[in-house]
Amino acid sequence: MANDPASESFETAILSGVDYKTHFDTKIFLDNYHTKESRFYDKMSEMLHELMAAGEIRDGSRLLDVGSGPSIYSVISAGSRCSDIICSDYATQSLDEILKWVHSDHDAHNWQRYFEYVCKLEGKSDEWKLRQDHIRQAIKRVVPCDVHQENPLAPLALEPFDVITSSLWLEAACSDESSFRSAVKQVTSLLKPGGILFLAGVQDQTFYSVGNKRFKAFPLSNEIIESAYAKVGLTNLSWHNETSDIKKHTFEGLPDDFSGLFAVSATRISG
Repeated sequence: MANDPASESFETAILSGVDYKTHFDTKIFLDNYHTKESRFYDKMSEMLHELMAAGEIRDGSRLLDVGSGPSIYSVISAGSRCSDIICSDYATQSLDEILKWVHSDHDAHNWQRYFEYVCKLEGKSDEWKLRQDHIRQAIKRVVPCDVHQENPLAPLALEPFDVITSSLWLEAACSDESSFRSAVKQVTSLLKPGGILFLAGVQDQTFYSVGNKRFKAFPLSNEIIESAYAKVGLTNLSWHNETSDIKKHTFEGLPDDFSGLFAVSATRISG
């Protein structure tokens, strides 16, 4: 049964950084956010779908998902054209959840609704099982990632990727604008010249909740993202923005304070 946020007594401490390895409960996160229909994640999937449909992703591309958490929803659209997908995260327990799904373990989270929704957006409602099978087979590795390291995938040294996706992660991983700019630089270093970065998230958020725990977030804006992108040679920005119609200060019944959603694609300058 899904964890009931209303029954929780919320802790006052705001967690961040290394706390993800010890305090981020993937089961509670999935129960809170991914066990029922969510207009938030439907809109996020829709914005990513629209950007990726226009992004000219080549068949057979290699894709890296940065900060996957215990989720695979952000690779469903782009992953249809990718033959090699790597999911990554800072917290080992999140990587374990993805591996359960890849291996079809009996207690793996069920992402069927997301596959059905994305395939419906594409006009391919009857192909969701084929898409699910393809993504399972395309996820070749599930690896640790730290966006504050010069090589976020260290000790692995991999060839640059054609496509990088990241959803609802950099605002959680960064504490201020300086660390955000640094993280964008490190992530971009993993992208081929001419490759495409898809970033999705929320604006103005200072914290979010998982069960009774609260995690810090850096409040992003279009201006902060555009400034960071310009410094690392990301160009051809394409935006989707949506003002949140979710009740202020609550999301899925949990305390939260974001004001809107965004998704942006950008291309790394060739050369």
